[in-house]
Amino acid sequence: MKTTLQAYGAALIVALVLSACFRQDIRTVEVNVPRLSRPECARIIQDALGSVDGVVSVVPDLENHTVAVTYDSTKLAIKNIEFVIAGVGFDAGDTPAKPDAREKLPPPCR
Repeated sequence: MKTTLQAYGAALIVALVLSACFRQDIRTVEVNVPRLSRPECARIIQDALGSVDGVVSVVPDLENHTVAVTYDSTKLAIKNIEFVIAGVGFDAGDTPAKPDAREKLPPPCR
């Protein structure tokens, strides 16, 4: 009986520890993207972020030149999001765009 209770207790502790490791922490960040002014520019950013594990949604705001990104913070940090945006050619927050990527953007997005 005592061994059975110990086994159940150990199993419960393992289950609690493992479930804590897989909890999501969904957050939304608004990233300033100064050159975001046209739908085709927004699509480039949405496509890039949409393929990143942990990104839940991407909502561009062309008027305010921002992108609202909802993400799982257990998988990504804000800097990761900025690096993805910079990697496709746009300045994002305080992360500058990669020059070679900017050259490949459509002219209205440069």
